Amino acid sequence: MSKSLNILVALSFLGSSAFAEPALKVKKSARSADASLKVKSSLVPTFDVYQKRVVKGKTEVFKVKNIPLLNVGEEREVEAANLSPLRLPASREVALKETRRRESPAVINFVLKPYTDQVAPAKNLTNADAFKQIPDVKVLNPVMDPVTQDPLVQLTKLEDLQPNDYKLLQALIFLEIQKNYELAMGLFSELIEDPKHRIEALYHYAMTAKGLGLNSEFRQYMIQVAQETKAKEWQQKATEALVQHINVLETTDIALIDPLVIKYEMDITKNDDYQIARAKYYSDKGQLGMMEDALIFIGEKSPRYPEALLLNALFNYRQGKVEEATIYLDKLMVATEQDKTSQLRSVGALTLARMQFQKSQYKEAFQSYLKVDKSNPLWLQAMVESAWTQILGEDYEGAAGNMFSLHTDFFKNAFSPESYVVRTVGYLNLCQYGDGVQVLNEMKKKYSPWKKKLEDYKVSHKDSSAYYETVKSWIKNSDLKEVDGLPRSFIVELARHPAYMSVQKQINAYEDEIVKFNRIALTLVKKERELIAKQNEANKELADAKKGLKGQSPSESDVARIQKAEQKLLSYRIQYHIAKKARTSIKNLRATGLARIDKEKTVLRAQASQALHSRFGEMLAGLDKVLDQNDVLQYELYSGAGEHIRYQMAGGEINEKDRPELKVQKEKSLNWKFKGEIWEDEVGHYRSSLKNVCAQDGNVAGLSEQ
Repeated sequence: MSKSLNILVALSFLGSSAFAEPALKVKKSARSADASLKVKSSLVPTFDVYQKRVVKGKTEVFKVKNIPLLNVGEEREVEAANLSPLRLPASREVALKETRRRESPAVINFVLKPYTDQVAPAKNLTNADAFKQIPDVKVLNPVMDPVTQDPLVQLTKLEDLQPNDYKLLQALIFLEIQKNYELAMGLFSELIEDPKHRIEALYHYAMTAKGLGLNSEFRQYMIQVAQETKAKEWQQKATEALVQHINVLETTDIALIDPLVIKYEMDITKNDDYQIARAKYYSDKGQLGMMEDALIFIGEKSPRYPEALLLNALFNYRQGKVEEATIYLDKLMVATEQDKTSQLRSVGALTLARMQFQKSQYKEAFQSYLKVDKSNPLWLQAMVESAWTQILGEDYEGAAGNMFSLHTDFFKNAFSPESYVVRTVGYLNLCQYGDGVQVLNEMKKKYSPWKKKLEDYKVSHKDSSAYYETVKSWIKNSDLKEVDGLPRSFIVELARHPAYMSVQKQINAYEDEIVKFNRIALTLVKKERELIAKQNEANKELADAKKGLKGQSPSESDVARIQKAEQKLLSYRIQYHIAKKARTSIKNLRATGLARIDKEKTVLRAQASQALHSRFGEMLAGLDKVLDQNDVLQYELYSGAGEHIRYQMAGGEINEKDRPELKVQKEKSLNWKFKGEIWEDEVGHYRSSLKNVCAQDGNVAGLSEQ
């Protein structure tokens, strides 16, 4: 017992000395295991001991020369105590209870009946012949063991990104992520000169131009990509871009785009804008089958559905299917009911009215003419045509009243000599000869001097461009009553014609594009100034961040603040360099673009001049015709007046026949009794208060049967 106790005490002593000082460490070397080993004469190995300590913020390692003694305390003393006798608990007796005896259950005797059921003989599920009918399964061909071979790994040369590759990447970031079109355009304009990146740069330059609203620039370069490249990938991407932005292209571009769409099997069935453009192009070319194929894909929920209805009507009319054409136009009127001022509705209403007029459906035609919006350039012509419809429908009071409204001061700037003819014919059929003569005198007084001015202008202005300059001069100062000898009202009607307005609209778009092109340089200059200001702010922020450093070990927040300021400063410097260089890079493309636009404007001005020249000839011819009819109408008026006087002298009675066919709704009808105020929204609903005083039988001047 004593011996074992001594062993335990010795072991505890050794353990205490080994772990008493955790700061002491034994140095070990990988190079030589015996580098720090020392052996005493007693053959007891010893090792050098090292310890770490922190001096001025740095950790140093030093050798411990004097190892401190280990204080393990005094040895514990153990004494044996006297054992007292065991005290066991007293025994206890357990009282057992008597268990009640249970009786066994009664025996159940089962009576089993003898099994007398007869089992049917086993059925034959098959026979020998059935096995013969089983088809033979061919033995599968033996599968050869797979032949394996060691993979041949070949190293491929990795091409490093070149400066222009980085430039392209940077331009794409400006274009697609930051939407900074000016800086992107500057980089793409530089890359166009690189043969390696030319096609890709042209494509993205076109998309950048589209983002800046330079539609003709987009059209020019995207078509160039589609025509110039031999790479199918870029030709297909260019075609997709042209199809997507078909609204900023010209109708004639379909000739180039459509074959490419077929070549790459693009799905254009849901692109209604493209289908409308196709329908217009093939309509101009007379290819009605292709026109029909384009219109068939446009459904009722499409925003282009009303335009498709009008094109379908024209398609059927050109095939001689007038009934089908009117059905489509009726649908157009329903589809545009919520937008009664639209150009499309007015054109459709005028077209429908003329078709109904051709079919002698005068009542329906009259109502269709009234659907032409008053702000539309076609309204005045529609009113004159509707009055002729009233004449042929024997609604002479309505025709005379509506034409009278066009001769008031409200329409003093309107050029409509034909309206005087219609009003005179209305009075002639009402046998109001005195009013008819008065109307002819008013027409002759107003338009006879005009004829001389128009003829003189035509003689002195041989070149069609002079007509364009005259209209241009009037537009600059619309208060002038006369320009180059032409009356203001004549110029207004001349310039309101759709043939001129459609071309002038394109010219105006080019003018807007020139302004946008010039604005790019100004935007870049402004951006340079902003970037210089941002550089100054970033420099100040960086200086403040460096001043905030404390001690030799900066905190992570201070380091992050400095890094962020340096990144911002570098970013602003790069953007400033790009913006400054972009002004020079875009300069050549801008000059090329402006020269192209000016050339195209020259072509458009020639088209507009020719349209004005042709329209001038039509208006002059119409005025000649109206003035030539003046003598004929005067003869009819005086002749009819004489017959009418003789009829009344003989006791004849006037014609009291009521002609309600073309009368408008009662609440919209206004009778003319005096010259007074006229309301714009009531034009087209006026009726003359003059009564029909013609003879009961026959007609005067034979005009009612025309």
